[in-house]
Amino acid sequence: MKNILVRSAVALAVTAGMSAPVLAETSITGSMRIGGLFTGPDGGEDDLGINSFGSRFIMSTSEDIGGGLTGIGRIEVGVNANTTQGNREFGGFDRTRQTWGGLSGGFGTIKIGAQYAAFYDTVTSKGDIAWWGSCFVEFECSRVPAVLKYSGSSGGLSYAASIEANRGDEDNDALDNVELGIGYSVAGWSFGAGVSALADDGVLLGLAASGKVAGIGLSAVLQIADEDFAGDTEENTVLTLTGTYAGFYGLLTNADTSGEGSSNLTLGYTWNIADSTLMYFEIQQLDSGGDETTIGRATLKRDFKIVGG
Repeated sequence: MKNILVRSAVALAVTAGMSAPVLAETSITGSMRIGGLFTGPDGGEDDLGINSFGSRFIMSTSEDIGGGLTGIGRIEVGVNANTTQGNREFGGFDRTRQTWGGLSGGFGTIKIGAQYAAFYDTVTSKGDIAWWGSCFVEFECSRVPAVLKYSGSSGGLSYAASIEANRGDEDNDALDNVELGIGYSVAGWSFGAGVSALADDGVLLGLAASGKVAGIGLSAVLQIADEDFAGDTEENTVLTLTGTYAGFYGLLTNADTSGEGSSNLTLGYTWNIADSTLMYFEIQQLDSGGDETTIGRATLKRDFKIVGG
């Protein structure tokens, strides 16, 4: 046991950049994602221009440290081509998308840092199918900055648990959020259930299912939040339905928030030009309490290798 703990400490130190040795396997890749953006809010002026859609650099590492253990790490930094200075636009790094170090072995995987938490992995991810037009209505549909997560699997069963602990938050809680999730895969179908509990007693429950019928990919994600989690005076229920066929995809999300509904309809198509190059086209209709916005995107995605990969 002592030997495993020592190896674990070394792995976390290496993947977090705290020690000098170069990892045995290191890759640096990039992904350029830029295209045209059209927005047309009701009652306002239409806007058409060129926009950045999550361009990024990704640095990942892994090293066999013996005893069946592997040290792992990832740094993913966003690049924004829309940064404005005066009347000119300049690109630059705009945010940390993911930064985590971890340890993987027969017991599962432990990661610490900025990453997706357990509820997203087991529930929300099944409805997050659009390149850009997902996650406008759902809960727990983004990366979290300060997370310790464990995940594992056995046969068709998968499970995950995570805690979020942000420094300097309003209530100065030791733990801000605890999430548990479980999944099961059978006969080409995947099912998931999860719970997310805030330190101030807010709770979110979720169920999800995804699979294929006659070559058509289908998924459904149901989220039910109480008033503390949702920040409203009534329960908030969010349902997302998705479908995919060949390069086409679509999703419909509807939320009932205190009697005022909000929804997101996204239809899209992915055109695979080459192994590392594609374009996607999306048309999106957002409705929040009667305020409607139409959004169109035509984005070029080009991936490239810098080191390893």
